[in-house]
Amino acid sequence: MKDIPKIKLYGASGCHKTRYYQLLLDETNLPYQFLNVETNEDHAEELRGLYINNKLNFPTITIGKKRLRNPDKDDLIKWINKLIPSRLQLIHDIDSQQFVLDINGENAKVEYNLRDGQMFLVHSEVPYNLRGQGIGKVLVEKSFEKLTKEGFQAVAVCTFIKAIAKRSEKWQSIIG
Repeated sequence: MKDIPKIKLYGASGCHKTRYYQLLLDETNLPYQFLNVETNEDHAEELRGLYINNKLNFPTITIGKKRLRNPDKDDLIKWINKLIPSRLQLIHDIDSQQFVLDINGENAKVEYNLRDGQMFLVHSEVPYNLRGQGIGKVLVEKSFEKLTKEGFQAVAVCTFIKAIAKRSEKWQSIIG
């Protein structure tokens, strides 16, 4: 997976909550860095710098610039899905003629029309509150991968989809 923001877990090896988050992060198969704030003063200072009160508030998880203090499992997974959409499964809904990326119950989609054996990619949409985070690019590239794997020929009609295709040598030659 590309474009994965750095994930850090600030905690202490003897802390049961820290261990809980290590197990959760291990389940995601995403790379993360464990920073022991009890045994390493540099890690402790880095954690203090994240908070106005300058305290060792652990466990704390950072995903890129997002800071999560003691999140429950659902919140952690929601933030991972939102900040790392490349890990999500794309669904090809043939009946509705669209590719769908479900991000915590909100759907980003690429709509198409089939004509003369070709797939015309006519519209892409990311929910308003999820825009500006690279989700559209991930959605379109995953759609390209899926339609190619399924043996479709495609033509980009939507300007955003055209722009994504033009930025990549791989897709320039495949998406018309």
